[in-house]
Amino acid sequence: MVNVRKKKRSVRDIPVFLDERLFEELYILVNRSGWQYKTNREQFQLRDRALICLLVLTGLRISEALMLKRLQFRVYSDRILVRNVRTLKRGKMRVKITLPKQGKLAPFTEVFERWLRLVPEEDCYVFPSGCAWGFRWNKPLSRKRAFWIIKTMTGRFPHWFRSVCETIYGRLIFNSDAWKLKEFMGLRRLDSTTPYVQGSWEEDEEKIFKL
Repeated sequence: MVNVRKKKRSVRDIPVFLDERLFEELYILVNRSGWQYKTNREQFQLRDRALICLLVLTGLRISEALMLKRLQFRVYSDRILVRNVRTLKRGKMRVKITLPKQGKLAPFTEVFERWLRLVPEEDCYVFPSGCAWGFRWNKPLSRKRAFWIIKTMTGRFPHWFRSVCETIYGRLIFNSDAWKLKEFMGLRRLDSTTPYVQGSWEEDEEKIFKL
């Protein structure tokens, strides 16, 4: 019997274009028809959309996002702050992450904030599991369940949204500064940022004539 190795899925199979359409296309993905829940459909779908928005805004791995509790968030007029997020794969603690209420990322923060207002207590999981009668706030949504909800809803793997975030921050916000991206993402190795900060020397060609 011949062993056929399955092709490893890769987020790089779907490119990220850093142009004016990127944020519009992301928002369309977020608002696609969601999982067809039989009860409490509106609230369940808002939870799912908020999860995707948080992945876009923070680049968290799906398992990291599902462990978050309400007490880790503080809402301000111009931003939402997330504190002390534990990372996986021998990463570092992400002490602070900002979710902006201004600029091109603001619509994703808005969706997430609408959901955050519904989380009842500080010790509740932000993305709880659910049942016929509502949410189990003391139990997080399972990683497997979240994976299939996102894949079914958007046609993307959850980790693709992490790569989108790293590309946006690496190129548009940190101007290809690998060290800043490493610190923002809570990574230990600088070379982990390589795919997201690469640019062409030709972008700075005009500077040659200004020396």
